[in-house]
Amino acid sequence: MHHRENRACIHTPPMRKFSFHSPRVIKALTTALIWLTAAVVMSACSTHTKPAPVEQPKAVETTIPAPVVKKAIVKHPVQQKKSNFFALMKPIIVDENNKISQQRQQIMQLKHKKVLSKQDSATLATLSSTYGITMPTTPDQTFWNNLLNRVNIIPVELALVQAANESAWGTSRFAREGNNYFGQWCFQKGCGIVPKQRAKGAAHEVRYFKNKTKSVRAYMKNINSSGAYANLRTIRSKLQKQQQPIQAELLANGLKNYSERGMAYVKTIQSMIRKNRSIIDQTEPVTLAQDDAR
Repeated sequence: MHHRENRACIHTPPMRKFSFHSPRVIKALTTALIWLTAAVVMSACSTHTKPAPVEQPKAVETTIPAPVVKKAIVKHPVQQKKSNFFALMKPIIVDENNKISQQRQQIMQLKHKKVLSKQDSATLATLSSTYGITMPTTPDQTFWNNLLNRVNIIPVELALVQAANESAWGTSRFAREGNNYFGQWCFQKGCGIVPKQRAKGAAHEVRYFKNKTKSVRAYMKNINSSGAYANLRTIRSKLQKQQQPIQAELLANGLKNYSERGMAYVKTIQSMIRKNRSIIDQTEPVTLAQDDAR
């Protein structure tokens, strides 16, 4: 038995004939041509872009080192005050010490003379009186020793710190009004300045001096002649016999009688010497005023 195969009938439309003259084709081609033209133009622009600027060589920076400037030493107000005071008083003390050294040298020369002339005897008598020693008719070894023990210098450091301590660095009323830098008293009415806090019944005054030089001279004479400072002079004499420098701190041990504070005063002076030694060494003395150079 034969079965007839059932096949679906597939309808295939006929192929249309392609034509370049079709409006749709012409439109598509035109659009493609426009896009192609745009692409070509853009490609051409990209190949003809503005060349990048040529980078100029950078200038080489030369660093010039700044000049080395030494910083000025700025002094603290307290240190400046001290320096000013030491500069004011130092040349006077040095000058008075030089005069004492000349007197000492003169005594040494007279001591070695076998016979003293009248002028020599007069000079020796004046020096003896100045330093509180009675001159014998015939000077003996004891006399010479005693005189040389007194006619000697005071260490600059010692004199400076005592002046600073006694005059409050030159600001005290007695220093400003009476040129008294060492607290020296006198006992004749009108010889000085009456202390405002003087005890009832007391008669002393703080001595007035014409100038700073006379104040320093009186101070040195006091140290070198008063019995209150015999121990200071003994310390000084021993140092010289041992060929040791006359040290201010050691001599200060002989100032116990300079103040009612006794050894507390001595310790204060010694401490001031240590604390101010470098300032004193670095201080350049000022030129003496005419009235202070006498």
